[in-house]
Amino acid sequence: MRDVDTPSRTASKLSKDLGKVSSPLDEDDGRPEDASGQEAENPAEAEESVLYYAPEPPNASDGPFYPPPPRAARGSDASSRRDRSASPPASFWASLKRQQARLPNPIEDDDDLDDLVTEPEVLEDPEPVIISSHEVHCTCSSRHLMLASQHFQTILTGNYNEALTLRSKGHVTISVSEDFDTMVILLNIIHGASRKVPRQVTLDTLRKLATLVSSLGMLDSVEFFSDTWIDNLQREGFPKAYDKTVLPLLFVFWVFNRPDEFKNMTRITQRECNETLDEDARDVPIAHNIIDAIKRDREFAIETAITIIHALITRYMDGQTICDGALDDELRYACDAMVLGSLMKSSRKIGVWPKPEAPFNGRKFKDLAKAIRSIRILDVCNKTSSRKWNSHGPGNNCHGLEDSVEASMKSIEASLEGLELESYAKKR
Repeated sequence: MRDVDTPSRTASKLSKDLGKVSSPLDEDDGRPEDASGQEAENPAEAEESVLYYAPEPPNASDGPFYPPPPRAARGSDASSRRDRSASPPASFWASLKRQQARLPNPIEDDDDLDDLVTEPEVLEDPEPVIISSHEVHCTCSSRHLMLASQHFQTILTGNYNEALTLRSKGHVTISVSEDFDTMVILLNIIHGASRKVPRQVTLDTLRKLATLVSSLGMLDSVEFFSDTWIDNLQREGFPKAYDKTVLPLLFVFWVFNRPDEFKNMTRITQRECNETLDEDARDVPIAHNIIDAIKRDREFAIETAITIIHALITRYMDGQTICDGALDDELRYACDAMVLGSLMKSSRKIGVWPKPEAPFNGRKFKDLAKAIRSIRILDVCNKTSSRKWNSHGPGNNCHGLEDSVEASMKSIEASLEGLELESYAKKR
């Protein structure tokens, strides 16, 4: 009987035949070898779109060499899975060579690297460049100016040149050298353009406004706005110690008639300024009688404080027995000697013995009062058990000297409570 192939048997036989034919390709990854033992490149595969990861630039110290060596023959010891992986096409290596030609030469010497790495250039503060400003002309109403300012009232009436020109020609040009922006603010106030007037200004602008108001005599015209400017500035806080803002604020309060604030600024200045007050007030047009009064009060307070300490030292140096807490004369003498020695040593330490001369350079009353309060006064009575009470109270009061010094310092501080504005009010 003759065998007949059924469709199922035919499919099974065909799969076996295909398995026999494809097994060599599976072992060799489908790449036939040429006669030299190397695999032949397939041109069709080079044209496929394959993503390659570019290595380091050619000839790098730690990079591969290009082009790579040929892959080892299949079955040899040097062969591996990576050797038989797909390689970039020849155009890839040509592109890398062109890139290498465009790269700068690598730096091989450290000296060359030092030449390239330079210190960053430190930019100095640019010098101010003064640009010649052009003239600005403002058309103003002479009647408004005369009503608002005592200065314009004076020069636009009478026999002044400006007044004669105004009466003859009907107009006159007045040169003003003050800050333009500040002058515009005042002109807007004079002419009733209140919407153009700022409600908040800086301390520097407020100082310039006070200078103009003082020279032009127009406090009554700007008093409403000045109160607004000062109140808004006060929200930021006025200084509690002497700094560069105290004198400008003192001048502002003097011009705009603020007695409480003026007294507070002069009090701070009296207690915390030194002998350089004239230099500090060089750029602030404060009246000379105010500066002189502050300097006079400062020097008087310092001299009085030093005199109190010297009076105590002189009292114990006279030879009379002052101690009344010891039981015998020897202990009282020793107690007075210890008080005198501690007074002289502490006074020399803070620089008030020997007595310095006015104007007491480098000294501030506030610092001096703090140093005097820290003087250590020692006695014998406080170191022995024989003294419990004396005419000044408990034994730890050292004959009442600490209380006496403290009372004197408070009395001097009470005299430095600032100047009264009404005594230095500007004639308006």
